[in-house]
Amino acid sequence: MTLYTPLGNLPYPQPADAANLPLHLQSLAEAIDGRTVLRYATAADRDSAVTTPVAGMVAWLTTPGTLSYYTGAAWVALGAWNPYTPAWTAATTDPAIGNGTITGKYAVVGKVCHFTTFVACGSTTTYGSGAYSLSLPLATGATGGLIQFNGMALSGGGRGQIICQPSATSGATTYTLWGQTSATSSAIAQIGSGGLFGTAFANGSFFRINGTYEVA
Repeated sequence: MTLYTPLGNLPYPQPADAANLPLHLQSLAEAIDGRTVLRYATAADRDSAVTTPVAGMVAWLTTPGTLSYYTGAAWVALGAWNPYTPAWTAATTDPAIGNGTITGKYAVVGKVCHFTTFVACGSTTTYGSGAYSLSLPLATGATGGLIQFNGMALSGGGRGQIICQPSATSGATTYTLWGQTSATSSAIAQIGSGGLFGTAFANGSFFRINGTYEVA
């Protein structure tokens, strides 16, 4: 009966097993294959060869020269900027970017994710209703309730600094935006369709957010 190593769960035969050396070597080689650093020319070559990746797989891509690992949901380049499109939502009615732009990118180093998001409103952007949220590229680990992201926003009332917070203390996939929503008070509140400094967002308005957090 085949046994398995205690750490890597690699198979090895027993004296009573059938003397089939090619089969035993094949079983061992296939078990090792998915645990090594795989090597491919491009991401397309990797995806074509690894049709059912599992979390923890690591692959080197000759172009663009990066290591990537599989999170269980997607391949992520290690230490390199990856593009993502943040989802922009609101508590009551979601906004729609229209002919504006919404872009994001992120880089993962170990279990640390660095990200940046930019939302630029256009002439056909609609602003929904209620407090805004934007999505993170990867779910957070335990934040301890202390983590904050920083940014800047522009509305018809002017340009101001904003602060953002993950929407949960663990496993957060979105964050909320906070800033000065009144022209007469320095107090901050959650930013939404009401805009900044008491003036609604409009064509030409933007918000840019940068942050760092531990991934799940």
